[in-house]
Amino acid sequence: MSNTTFTFADVETNDSAPIVISEVNKKLLEIQRAADLGGSPAEIRGEGIVLLKNFNQGTTCSGKPKFSGTIVNQEEAKFNVWNSSSAYEYFEQLPTDAQPHVVRISYTLSKYGLVISSISDTDEYDPDVFVYHKYSEKEIVAEFKKALDASGISENAMSVIRAVMHMDYKDFVSVRLVKEYAAYSHHDNCASGLLAHTAKCIRVYNGIKGAYAFLDNEKVNDLMVIGLALHDIGKIYEMHDGVYQANSFLTHRGLGFEHLLAYKQMISDLYDEEFFYMICSVVLQHHGEFGENPRTLCALLVHIVDDVEAQLTSLDELLENDAITTDASGAKIKFNGMYLNVLCG
Repeated sequence: MSNTTFTFADVETNDSAPIVISEVNKKLLEIQRAADLGGSPAEIRGEGIVLLKNFNQGTTCSGKPKFSGTIVNQEEAKFNVWNSSSAYEYFEQLPTDAQPHVVRISYTLSKYGLVISSISDTDEYDPDVFVYHKYSEKEIVAEFKKALDASGISENAMSVIRAVMHMDYKDFVSVRLVKEYAAYSHHDNCASGLLAHTAKCIRVYNGIKGAYAFLDNEKVNDLMVIGLALHDIGKIYEMHDGVYQANSFLTHRGLGFEHLLAYKQMISDLYDEEFFYMICSVVLQHHGEFGENPRTLCALLVHIVDDVEAQLTSLDELLENDAITTDASGAKIKFNGMYLNVLCG
């Protein structure tokens, strides 16, 4: 096993320049690869300006308190803050549901990841400068509508989706559905990620339903597509630009159910009361074993489609960002705790 020591230059020296996160992630991968090969990579120090996206409080492996979270400049990087640093005091004073904002930091890259040692607010840059817009709002709205059109749902189902999602209005619900993130730290955790994830779920379902006779039933098909369209609607209340809000302890499942209640009479009139509660079961139970176990077939199927789409998107993002770790056996990607061989070149 090699004991090579890897040494790199500092990645940033100008505390008024935006940090190039792509370079930071590249250096972190090199450090991790060196450590995997038995080397002793040198620590790298840097400083600069970046968008603080989110953070949470936790503990280290030895039980000491720490903060961790995400910084952004087009790409994202995870960070830690130890309780011995001045940065720890900054995070102690900041509410956990604080909106993303621009900060100046100094940091160290090592086998422990990116560790922030000092941090302060700055107004030198507009926050939007740092945000990578993976999806065009106009294009993802068109993709969502295209997926609905291809699903073969009835006019009643389309009416339900349009009403519950406020598709004919420009208000809080419709705007947040277009702009909100799909997740805090994985699969489509980016602007417009929520609608992108929803559209892809419907596309996955459209692609497989032809193989199964029971999905040919119009009412079942309506229920599935409505369920997929609305399963994550509570995220517009749970998060704001990917940051958990004060009422997020109820989760997007409970918040989504609360949103649905205003449409009980409408949906019951178009279908029946049981159909309304079937939709509610999807919203409340679509996380399966990771939440409340499904008690309806539709909730189970939406859980399966939701999980498949999320995992495929996570894989796609890892490969797109070249997040591959190399060891003696070749190129591998780490996913769900497993190292998987990938085809490169």
